[in-house]
Amino acid sequence: MTIGNIDNGESGFSVRAKLNVLIDAQNNTSGFMDYNDSSTASTPLSLVADTWTDLPNDGAGAFTNKTYKPAGVAELLDATTGYLDFSDLPLGSEILVRNDFTITPSTNNALLEARYLLGSGAGEYPLQFWSERLDSGSGSPYQRVTSFPIYIGDANTKDNVGKMQVRLSTSGTVRNAGVYVSIRVQQ
Repeated sequence: MTIGNIDNGESGFSVRAKLNVLIDAQNNTSGFMDYNDSSTASTPLSLVADTWTDLPNDGAGAFTNKTYKPAGVAELLDATTGYLDFSDLPLGSEILVRNDFTITPSTNNALLEARYLLGSGAGEYPLQFWSERLDSGSGSPYQRVTSFPIYIGDANTKDNVGKMQVRLSTSGTVRNAGVYVSIRVQQ
């Protein structure tokens, strides 16, 4: 329904009812899901120097919350791989991803990089969104909470996964607290 469905001269209850339908439809196009990881909570994942590593996320953490997802979206995470799954999102949809992870480098002044790897095959493309020197000491944990937007602009993005990856210039470990995803579904 659009505003154009309200007839000229129409007023009162019928206009209110039609506007409520429009508002309800708009309210169902956004929401969020929060997937907390439990797989690295007790045992961090080891990082090999200068190697892009997929961050695991089993979605089984204590604070996983899928209560407020928008209508038509069942899941956004493949818990077996930890990858974002965009298949429930129509083209034109947008997500804002907030990642929460802790890196512990084995050497001071290590370079930390983070990216999402999207698409597949010859159409695979990286979107690097974080690069930082960790210079407060080796063996020290560095918690990072980052936000990054992704839009579903083509079938290559929609029909493939989003892999959250980190790379450290030295060896180290990572614990993934999880990923919060704010969702706006294109109508």
